[in-house]
Parts: sequence; structure tokens; C-alpha cells
Amino acid sequence: MKTYKTTHMVKLEDLNHHRNLYAGRAIEWMVEASFISASLEYGDGHGLLYKNTHQFSFEKSVEPGEIISFCGTVVRAGKKSLTVRVGLISEKTGELKAEGYTTFVSVKPHTNESVEHGLLLDETEDLNELTWREKANFFFE
Repeated sequence: MKTYKTTHMVKLEDLNHHRNLYAGRAIEWMVEASFISASLEYGDGHGLLYKNTHQFSFEKSVEPGEIISFCGTVVRAGKKSLTVRVGLISEKTGELKAEGYTTFVSVKPHTNESVEHGLLLDETEDLNELTWREKANFFFE
């Protein structure tokens, strides 16, 4: 699937008491990036509702002033749900700073009744994407 990218600069108001990116802010940005990815694949942001964040983990600290990108890829398509893997990447070093997975359900706008979305994952030979897909499927076993 296509990867979508959003970028943020970490400012002082985004920091915790250790002067690193506050996890709550990172998760907020991750959910936003995953919604953007899911809605662009689905084609209608009004037809998606947030359901769950399955995992979010920091690999490295994010410092003030860093420019970071949230790269979201749809890695699981259930009948009525889409799961997005988001990697938080340093624009300066290319390092993976954090990673998480978020699931959205497809709904009828105005009623929020769940509906089948009809999306299928494309074929891929990318080892990273295959690993992300396997991990996402584990959340639903």
C-alpha cells in the first residue's frame, strides 16, 4: 500500500518533564497521521471512526527542535476495519523514533452503522511491509 507522510517540528510545548517529546502528543499526531492514511486509501474520511490504538512504543527519545515525520501505511484490511502502521521518523537522521498501530472502522456517515469497505491490500514483496502486516494481524487473533 502507499505510505502517507505528515511532518511536525517538536516545540517546547510538546515536551514532557524530561524535555523529550511527550508520549500523549506523539500518540495524538500518530492517530492523526493514521487517519489521514486510512481516509486517503478509503476515499472518505467521513466514513471512518477511530476504534483502537494497539501499540505505541518509543525506540529513541525525540528532542526539542527535531523535525519528525509520521509515515502511515494501511497494513490490514478486515471486512469493516482498516489498521494502519505509523512510524515516527527523524527527518535529520532517518532513524525510527517510535512505532504504533491504529484501527479504524468504516461506517455510514450520519448513522455510524458499520459497513463493509471493500478494500483489499495490494500485493507486496517489501519485507518491512510484510512484517507490519503480520504484526497487525496478530492484534486480531
